[in-house]
Amino acid sequence: MTDIAVGISVIASTEVDANLQNIDTDCLKFGSYEVFNTYGLSALWSGLSKKVRDYDVVFTVFGPLYLWSLQAVNIVGFAQPWIIYPENEIYRSMSFYGKLKTRLKFFIQSFFFKRVDKLVVELDHVKNELVSRGIFAADKIDVVSNCLGSVYLRHEQWMPLIRSIIKRKFSIGFVGRDYSHKNTNILAKIKFNLINVHGIDVDFFVTFAPAEWSAKSDFFRANVINVGVLDVAQCPSFYQKMDAVIFPSFLECFSATPLEAMAMEKPLFASDRGFVRDVCDDFALYFDPEDPSDAAKLIASYINNQDPQNIEKLAAARNHVIKFSNARQRAEDYFRIMQSAAIDSSPI
Repeated sequence: MTDIAVGISVIASTEVDANLQNIDTDCLKFGSYEVFNTYGLSALWSGLSKKVRDYDVVFTVFGPLYLWSLQAVNIVGFAQPWIIYPENEIYRSMSFYGKLKTRLKFFIQSFFFKRVDKLVVELDHVKNELVSRGIFAADKIDVVSNCLGSVYLRHEQWMPLIRSIIKRKFSIGFVGRDYSHKNTNILAKIKFNLINVHGIDVDFFVTFAPAEWSAKSDFFRANVINVGVLDVAQCPSFYQKMDAVIFPSFLECFSATPLEAMAMEKPLFASDRGFVRDVCDDFALYFDPEDPSDAAKLIASYINNQDPQNIEKLAAARNHVIKFSNARQRAEDYFRIMQSAAIDSSPI
């Protein structure tokens, strides 16, 4: 891949750069490498357009790319479930003002997505929805499966947690930010139900930023433990401390959390939604994400009925993840798409 990397210039955010450094990525192999931050629509006046104006192809891993014009072939990764599933559980519960604000936000995002030359999505269901809703043509969408991060296969790259976790009870972890579609409020309700209905007390751990944690209710903060935001290389250490992982999301195009949990051979309690089943098949334990009592019943059943075959099932889940996709194949697929776009756009 070295010769390929020489022809690629990378512009990375501070957060991405930190994660690359933590897993010992040799960024000198790229033609050029620069750390540059843009935030949403501010990209329109951030100077980004000058940085990319001389390239033949520009690939944004996760868009939209907020630029008015771009001479290069514009390839953008799409992972915005609100655009393809607008009438979702979160939207239906919003106030009129909240709905209006959300509609405007994703109208703007859709506008910029529709300006690109090619979209890259992570699962077939995303492509199907984009096509069926008339957002993008099928022949301009490529599917490249996301995959388990290579750090999970390289134990020497794992970093310890800054805040130590003291295990007192059965511990269930959630990895991710506190976006509304992640449905994290259900965690405290599940704990309440487990105690009052099933007589089981567990610890829920989350990885929220300080502002996210401060915004949660007193009830939530009294029933959930926050360890703070994790670097990519710290996530395996977090999973190691957990007895299980929970993924209660209402809405996703794709999430790596289920893959990571299975790779770490942890039981996965997950939303009974197609975007999870597409990835996890029968290796997850499913519950209704709108019903805390259903999730509590599932967790209580697992805790109370430890099956000797669980170890074999968890090992099988890990094998499923390893076979699902890999980082090298994903990178090669990305390069193939960029190379093909460059060839197609070249003058004859």
